[in-house]
Amino acid sequence: MSTPPADRLGGYRAKRDAAGTPEPGLGEDEGRPDGEEGRRFVLQEHHATRLHWDLRLERDGVLVSFAVPNGLPPDLGTNHLAIRTEDHPLAYLDFQGEIPRGSYGAGTMTISDRGTYEVLKWDPGKIEVHLHGERHDAQFALFVIDRDRTLDPERDGAQWMVHRMGSPQDPDAQPLPDRVAPMLARPGTLPRGDDWRFEIKWDGARVLAHSRPGQLRLRSRNGNDVTGQFPELGALQRALGEHRAVLDGEVVAFDEEGRPSFAALQRRLNVTDEGRVRRLVREQPVRYVVFDLLWLDGHDRCALPYEERRARLAALELERRSGGVVTAPEAEADGEALLEAVRALGLEGVMAKRRRAPYLPGVRSDAFTKVKLTGEMTFEIAGWTAGEGGRRGRPGALLLGLPDPDGGPLRYVGRVGSGLDERTLDELTGALAQREVDADPLAPSSGGTVAPRGSRFTGPGLRCEVRFTGWTPDGVLRHPVFVRLVAPEGDGAGPAAPGAGKGTRVTAAGRELRVTNLDKPLWPDGTTKGELIGYYAQIAPVLVPHLAGRPLTMRRWPDGVTGPTFFEKRAPGHRPDWVAVADVTLDGVAATQLLVQEPATLAWLGNLAAIELHTPLHRLSAADGTAEILAFDLDPGAPATAVECARVAFLLRGMFAGLGLDAFVKSSGSKGLQVYVPLNAGAVPYARTKAFARTVAELLAREEPGLVVSRQVKAERRGRVLVDWLQNEHGKTTVSVYSVRAAHDRPTVSAPLTWDELQDLLDAGDPDAFLLGPDEVLARVARLGDVWADVLTLDQELPAV
Repeated sequence: MSTPPADRLGGYRAKRDAAGTPEPGLGEDEGRPDGEEGRRFVLQEHHATRLHWDLRLERDGVLVSFAVPNGLPPDLGTNHLAIRTEDHPLAYLDFQGEIPRGSYGAGTMTISDRGTYEVLKWDPGKIEVHLHGERHDAQFALFVIDRDRTLDPERDGAQWMVHRMGSPQDPDAQPLPDRVAPMLARPGTLPRGDDWRFEIKWDGARVLAHSRPGQLRLRSRNGNDVTGQFPELGALQRALGEHRAVLDGEVVAFDEEGRPSFAALQRRLNVTDEGRVRRLVREQPVRYVVFDLLWLDGHDRCALPYEERRARLAALELERRSGGVVTAPEAEADGEALLEAVRALGLEGVMAKRRRAPYLPGVRSDAFTKVKLTGEMTFEIAGWTAGEGGRRGRPGALLLGLPDPDGGPLRYVGRVGSGLDERTLDELTGALAQREVDADPLAPSSGGTVAPRGSRFTGPGLRCEVRFTGWTPDGVLRHPVFVRLVAPEGDGAGPAAPGAGKGTRVTAAGRELRVTNLDKPLWPDGTTKGELIGYYAQIAPVLVPHLAGRPLTMRRWPDGVTGPTFFEKRAPGHRPDWVAVADVTLDGVAATQLLVQEPATLAWLGNLAAIELHTPLHRLSAADGTAEILAFDLDPGAPATAVECARVAFLLRGMFAGLGLDAFVKSSGSKGLQVYVPLNAGAVPYARTKAFARTVAELLAREEPGLVVSRQVKAERRGRVLVDWLQNEHGKTTVSVYSVRAAHDRPTVSAPLTWDELQDLLDAGDPDAFLLGPDEVLARVARLGDVWADVLTLDQELPAV
């Protein structure tokens, strides 16, 4: 005969003060018909002194309760510890809330799952049930593990085990992957046609979510674990429940007007201190915007068409189950209408995705096309206007200027106030006051617009990145939005922007160096300086041998590829002492140039935004004035493309094969190709290689006048390929193999190719197929190794002609 419920709740009541806790007392089960035993359960997530889950099963008018420290076991045949706790009243089936500090079980309690259950066995010390919940639909066994069998297994504190029962229903199921590289989009214009679906481009941080019952791991685009930075996104795992899944999405912060704001999100990025994270969760919460399903319940879904992956994502109903998760809405056909709506809201742009496209991890593909409405540039902060209302006593807007290319005063381009968060305003208030000057440093805009009356001005040293939708006819920014403060690049001369930090010291290939502004976009597609450094660090094993011993000329873009650029031949004086240099003569003057002798130097160069690496056709070990490579730059004149360059490359290969020489080909990373003939058997005077190259180019131009031109005469180049032989001169440089290029709105690489690959590209007839990005090049190297390794060792001599 079972104990009456009132008697079984004595332990529950003894631990609680009814006046000090919102927990329910003895409840009446109004939902159970008279004479019928209830079969309800609840699983509650309990953030008490230690996080645990409480499993409660309705039995004999009370809730038989167990505390499960690690949650219900997610995998078949696995066990988790369960501690028997006091019986609870039935009203606890619906309880969730905050148990006050000082009370028994103080902390936050939420309902993780609830539903009904079937009894498979209920014996003293052993219970078997089948839970039918919102998230769990599985069988579990609970059994006592106390060694002393004389103890009551139902007592408070008795140790049990909960075991996941059942046999595998899917023998082909695979374990949840720990990492999946995100598929990347190419920038472009809005595609049209029924083959596309469209989404808002969210101004957030790309994050892949790996979820299994009881565990959520969040990984950044680069694979870093960022779970601890966004604890509120634990709601995603609760929404997924029993599902094992990998989702692709963005962590997004919203401003006061409900618009995505990267400036607001920046407060949350790279914060690891737990106390600060908890405070920021309250001050600047984030949400997870999901737009793809990559893996579900033991199966890789990447091969499925995009529209089918989206349908399966929608079926999970994540938004209904969790307020912290948003499934990105779609426009199925009318991308232009969505684009105009996004433009009106001042958002970043639109993503277009092919309906039938598979998900290609780690690949940048035009099956995902991003259409950006905004540009981003770095501007000088030249002053400010006084704030009003909530900004009284602080800047209301920043005055922006651009340097005059002829060395004149800054040119006024407008002001920006949108996007400035409280933290940035606080930092700027002091920094601007310290630099305040009386004189207006700004010249009028190109259309004559000047800074507003009453503006205050500041000296040089502060810069910021601003997103905008275009320019007015007067040369003023349209819809500017503040993105971030930017630290000075290069040698760090001048005061650093507040909030930009003094850099982070990292270890790269055994060397310590300081890196700054890793999340700064260098290309319009959003590729960052950190990603540039990452590529050079990964490609170093095959790139360093091609650079070693060759004086380096770097081409730098401190403000990104849309900003000013300059070549830097001389080694910077602020270089680390471990960076190798060589004494050379430049234009008849003694100078010092960099040498890339080790991988860490590449990481250091990437931090300088030295995107392109240019070297001569000889090593320092060669005799003075001699070359070790014969080089041809194949440059197409529109409407000719890289396809025509490939035809010319094969003509060159055939010519050199007839001379008994092997030639090697690479993409320029810009528009054309480059063909190299290594001459490692003995260095050849540049005067001879230059004359030889000229002869070859002129011979090709005579034999293929409709395809080839050898003179740099603009009128002759239209529709033909210039075989540029002028690189074969002492003092000239060419872009190195594996160097990144800045010729497009996404990073490309001067990539080595095999002749078979070049034939395939020629047969395909697609000029864009010749443009390989860093991720593609890294993947090829992992698969093929360095296909240009023989360029460094092949013994060949230049024949007499």
